[in-house]
Amino acid sequence: MNDRLGRGLSALIPENDLEENPKLGISTLPIDSIKPNRYQPRKIFDAEKLAELTESIKENGIIQPLIVTKTTSSEYELIAGERRLEAAKLAGLEKVPVVIRSVSKKEQLQFALIENIQREDLNPIEEALAYNALVEDFGLTHNQISEIVGKDRATITNSLRLLKLPERIKQMLISGELNSGQARAVLSVKPELQISFAEYIIKYNLTVREAEDKAKTYSEDKTAAPQKAKTSSRVVDLEKELHQLFKMKVKVQEANGKGKITFVYKSEEELLKFKTILDKIRQE
Repeated sequence: MNDRLGRGLSALIPENDLEENPKLGISTLPIDSIKPNRYQPRKIFDAEKLAELTESIKENGIIQPLIVTKTTSSEYELIAGERRLEAAKLAGLEKVPVVIRSVSKKEQLQFALIENIQREDLNPIEEALAYNALVEDFGLTHNQISEIVGKDRATITNSLRLLKLPERIKQMLISGELNSGQARAVLSVKPELQISFAEYIIKYNLTVREAEDKAKTYSEDKTAAPQKAKTSSRVVDLEKELHQLFKMKVKVQEANGKGKITFVYKSEEELLKFKTILDKIRQE
C-alpha cells in the first residue's frame, strides 16, 4: 500500500510534483477547457452558499487557485475546487487560475473526498458513497480511509452502513429531514419497519438519543397482538343477571361511561321466550 496514505492531504499530492515536471505549475485556463472531476462525491450544491461565493468572486476574483490534472486526451480535469469553478461560471469569468498537477486516479478521488469532507460539504449519503468508492474501486480498508480523512474507523463504518437503508430513507437524509444519528437508529429496527420508524422520528421530532431509545421497543409495539380491553366485574355481573332473567346470551359493551347491551338469540323459540318475558315485565 502506498506509504503516503494516512499522512494527510499534502501527502496525497506532494509538493515536489512541480519540481519533477517543469510543465506543471500555476497558470490560467479557460473555464470551458476544464472538465468536472469524475470522482467528485458531491452531487448537490447549497444554493445560498454558492450565491455568496459567486458574489465574492465577482468582487475579489478567485484567491485560491483550482487544482487540475492534464488527461491523456490533452484536456484538463478538475481535482479540487468544484464550488469555485461553478461560482466562477456564474460570475461570468472566462478564465480561472489553476495549479496543474499529475495525480493517479486514486489520489484524484481521495483529494476530492478530503476537500469536501474536511469542509463538511457532503450530505450523509454522498459521504457514504465516496467512502464506498474508496473501498470498492481502490480496495482501501476502513482503517486506511480513517487515516486519510482524519476520522475514527467507527465513523467510516457507520457512514457506510447508511447505504443499507431503503431509498426513501436515503432521500430523507439527503433532504436533511433525518440526520446520520437518527438514521443509524432506524437501522436497528426490522427492515420492514424502517420506513415507518423514520417517519415516526420526523413526525415527533425525536433527538438521536430519543430515537435510539424508541428503537428498542418500536418493533415490539408494531408487531405485538392487540390486547383486548379488560371487562369490568360490574359488566360481567350484569351479563350473568340478564342471561338468567331472559335465558339468552347477553353481551354488554362499555367504554367511557357509555355502551350498549346486545341480546343474542339462536332460534325462533328463544326470541318468543324473550318476548314473553318482556310482556310480563310490562304488566308488572
